[in-house]
Amino acid sequence: MKKETSKQTVLEWILVALCVLLCAGMKLVFHACEVGENIMACHWAEQAAFGVAIVLVVQAILLVFIRKADGKLGIKLAMIPTALLEVCIPGVFIHLCMMNTMRCHTIMRPAVSLFGVAIAVVALVSALLERRQEQ
Repeated sequence: MKKETSKQTVLEWILVALCVLLCAGMKLVFHACEVGENIMACHWAEQAAFGVAIVLVVQAILLVFIRKADGKLGIKLAMIPTALLEVCIPGVFIHLCMMNTMRCHTIMRPAVSLFGVAIAVVALVSALLERRQEQ
């Protein structure tokens, strides 16, 4: 049981790190195209993805403070569709620039997809371990 609990703690801190990196990265590293005279759709995709990233950070931080296994399991299961929503925002729900060579296509969308899928996978693995530990 101790070994499973330490795995859970490590996975929870990995989730926190991934979510914080996604949130900070949206504004510092892999942001969309610069806002010029016209505000392009990719700007709104970045804003929406940043909002969902904040939700993921809050969920991940709650994992650290909540002690009940049922609460942790619920948050982890809620993080999976939230992370998949994050993946779908740029390019699926909100279209990006018309040129495929723009920053939103080459940097923002792949980074958001990578972090979103990674968060969903870690949350799923952690939820499965949590469930297995309860049985």
